[in-house]
Amino acid sequence: MSSNIGKTLFNRVDEAISPTTTLSNGSMPALISEYTVYQNPFLTVKHVTQLMPAGNSAEFFIRDEPDVAVCLPIDSDNKFVLLEEYRPGPARFLMEIPGGCIDSGEGPAEAAKREILEEVGYTGELIHLASTYISAYSNARKHIYLMRNAVKAAEPKHEAHDLAQTVLVDLQTFELIVADGAMTDLDAALAALRYLSTHP
Repeated sequence: MSSNIGKTLFNRVDEAISPTTTLSNGSMPALISEYTVYQNPFLTVKHVTQLMPAGNSAEFFIRDEPDVAVCLPIDSDNKFVLLEEYRPGPARFLMEIPGGCIDSGEGPAEAAKREILEEVGYTGELIHLASTYISAYSNARKHIYLMRNAVKAAEPKHEAHDLAQTVLVDLQTFELIVADGAMTDLDAALAALRYLSTHP
């Protein structure tokens, strides 16, 4: 299994990025004040004012939310296991890599296995690909995994309000979905394509 999209994109990135940077070696912004403007069991939004290194102040709205774990299962036939699910933000059905929030007391790998079993009913061995921040204005991190030779072990357990179904696609179709931007987890998809380009 190989991925031309993954090879082309990441080779360009590797060549373009300098190995050193000077901006992060300077002074960091200092906290002036913060207060909560919205809160529910899953999300807290804070208004934060920071003193910037140049002496000016800047205001931000920061999301305080749980870390998440996502995992792309690939079965023994090299089929990619995705979710097609309705998302109320864009008000449309999108392709997704299975995953969700990490519960209190869970590790990222444990959460990834639980979410995969709940959402698509697959199980298997995990390969950690990357961990990244989900947004410039959130403190949450996304932990990205790949599952090769994934095996169907159970039926999915969706919430009553979920409009979702499991979809199996081949590599070419997966690449087309990524190229078209028709999915919500492009960071995880690109990490998977990068891995597959070096581990066919």
